[in-house]
This record gives sequence, C-alpha cells and structure tokens, in this order.
Amino acid sequence: MKTKFTLILLSLWISFSVEAKKIQIDDDAVAEIKSPKSAKTGNSMRKVRRVGMGASAAGPLGLGGVHMELNFSPSSGFLAGFGGGPGFQAYTFQYKQVLMGESLLPYAAAGFSRWMNFDPKGPIRETTPGILAERFMSDEDKANGTIAETLFYPAFGLQYVQLTGDWAGFSVYTEVVLLIDVGDFVAAPTGTIGTTYFF
Repeated sequence: MKTKFTLILLSLWISFSVEAKKIQIDDDAVAEIKSPKSAKTGNSMRKVRRVGMGASAAGPLGLGGVHMELNFSPSSGFLAGFGGGPGFQAYTFQYKQVLMGESLLPYAAAGFSRWMNFDPKGPIRETTPGILAERFMSDEDKANGTIAETLFYPAFGLQYVQLTGDWAGFSVYTEVVLLIDVGDFVAAPTGTIGTTYFF
C-alpha cells in the first residue's frame, strides 16, 4: 500500500514537472498570454503589434496629417503619411530606428517629404506653416502661387508607449525635425507632436 502511494506521488510529481517545463517561456510571451494587448517593453510591443495608425501636427506633413507605421523589427520601422495645410498637400516617407528604453523610447529617423499644390490661385504672401513661404518658396513661386517643395530631413524623437491595460498599444510622441529643401539647399528647424495606436 505504501509503495502504491509512493508511485502515485512520484507520477504526480513527474506530470507536474513536465507541465512546468512546458510553460517556461520568456517574459514577453508570458505577458502576451496574460493579455494579448500587453507587453513588458516598448520593443516587445512593436514585435507583437507591427502596424500602427495615427495623426500628427506640424513637422514633415505641414500643418498636420495622418500616418501609418510598419514595424520591420522591434527596433526599426517605416512610416508613410499624408497631410498638408491651407492650399497645399503633403506626403512623407520615413525610416525610424528606436534606440533603447522600455515604455519611453528615444528614436532617430530620416525621411523624405513633398509639399505641393495642384491648382495655384494667384500670389501667395503667407502660408501655414510660416516656414513654407518664409524659407522654402522663391519670390517667383510666391508670385505664381506655386508650391512644389522637395524636402529631406533628419529627426530625433521621444515616444511614450502604453504597455498594459485597456490603453495598451496607444502612444504619444514628440520630435525635433530639420527640414532641408533640396532645390535651394535651405534648412528650417521645426517639431512634431503626434499619436500612434499599434494593433
């Protein structure tokens, strides 16, 4: 009877050990099992949620616009956006590299932006944002009302990502941008604030 009881205990211990080994996985996977919306770090969130949609104000999209972000890896991604300002449209393509961090992620980026209008309506004296007329447009462009600016830029930013809870995947960011007009080789510093939801 004692041997039988010992065998039962031994078989239960072996079963428990096997099951325990099966669930020995890394912290990121554990967080994902507990809640598919959760992650332990910003990089693991970017790994689980590879697509983000958001909106931004100022910066490479002019007055503001919307964007989509695709995460190639936990630390790198590609962003495409569309926006503009009064009287013009803008689109942008950007490569983004996350440097470090957990929920607060510093990053560097480089991108291309095009600002244009398709139907000039007389002279332009002022624009929103002001750097368009003040820095990038020539006197001839202002007289004709033509907006056609090709811009390259480096950017450095800081993004906060919510990792857990009902708001997991939601982020806000701010970045400093140096817009460079490739036609005239004129530069203008500016900034961006925005939000992105990763799903």
